[in-house]
Parts: sequence; structure tokens; C-alpha cells
Amino acid sequence: MSPAASLRLFFAAPLADELRATATHLQRELAEHTGKLRVKWVEAQNLHVTLKFVGDAPAARLAEFVATAEAVARDTAPFSVQYRGVGCFARRGVPGPIWLGMSEGAGELGALAARLDGALVAVGLTEAERRPFAAHLTLGRVKDGRDGEELMAAIRRLDAKPIGEQMMQGFSLISSELTHSGPIHTERAVVKLGG
Repeated sequence: MSPAASLRLFFAAPLADELRATATHLQRELAEHTGKLRVKWVEAQNLHVTLKFVGDAPAARLAEFVATAEAVARDTAPFSVQYRGVGCFARRGVPGPIWLGMSEGAGELGALAARLDGALVAVGLTEAERRPFAAHLTLGRVKDGRDGEELMAAIRRLDAKPIGEQMMQGFSLISSELTHSGPIHTERAVVKLGG
């Protein structure tokens, strides 16, 4: 499939504008404890909760992706998400993706992601998710995980920090173009919850 005929797609719930400053402050605070680690921090405008990563898909089927998502969203009422705590997916003590957690709304996000995944699979647009959904918002990704104890200690100190609350009113279909300076995200459609 030629690049012009395909788009790298994912569905995501954006972080509310009023919470972006708090999230970027946390990124700066954590960056002071990375030592020799290389961390790629997510740009403020790209902060989101991924509901479904699609990958490369035919651009000609974009309308089908939107229509399927709209059908799922019609049956989902808006809900509140309470962001709380910073964590890190680690393997054998080596830090990986750094994220914001949730104390409320994680179940609703998981249910929405499962319905979206099921609907997309049912119409032949994607394959089913292999991994269980873990509600989180990625702040950064550790590119070189050696000597990460200082960062892990800073993360542990923030594991219960209240971040803020937002009403989840909808989600977006986004295309992502990978570049040397980072991904360029383009919002292709906004889908409102509750129709």
C-alpha cells in the first residue's frame, strides 16, 4: 500500500486544555530526575488516552472508521475522569512508558475501548486487541533504561498526586505521521458521546 493511499490511525480521548499545564509541569519535574536516561516526552498538544491503535489503514475507508465510532459513541453517555498519580510500565526494574493514572473513569474508558474495538472488528476494519486495555495517559517514553533508579524514585513520590478532573464528552480519530522530530497528529474526526 503506498503512503498516499494509507493513514496511520488511532482513536484517542484528548486531555482537557485546563489539565495540559499540570501535565507539562509534571513532565518538567520528572525530567529533573532522569540523569543519563534518554526520555522522549509527549508534546503538550499530543497528550491523550489511546482508546484503539489501528495502524496503517486505507485512506479510502476513513468514513467507515468514523461511522463505526459514531455508532459506538451514541450508546455511551459522557462521564467524568479523575487523573491521579504518576506511574511507569517497567520490565525487570527498567523504566518504560511514564504515565498519568486515573482514580475514576478508568472502567468507563475501558468499556468504551472494548466496544470500539468490537465494533471495528465486526465490520472488518481492524483486528481484535491482543492486550487488555490499561487506562492511562502517556507522559513520556524512556528510550534508554539504564540507571533509572532516580527517575523511579521520583515517580514513586508522585504515585498518588491528584492531577485534575475532566468530563469525557467524546473522542477523536487521529492520523499520525512519524517524523525525525516527533509525530505530527492530525485530527480527522471528533465523535461526541451520547449522539
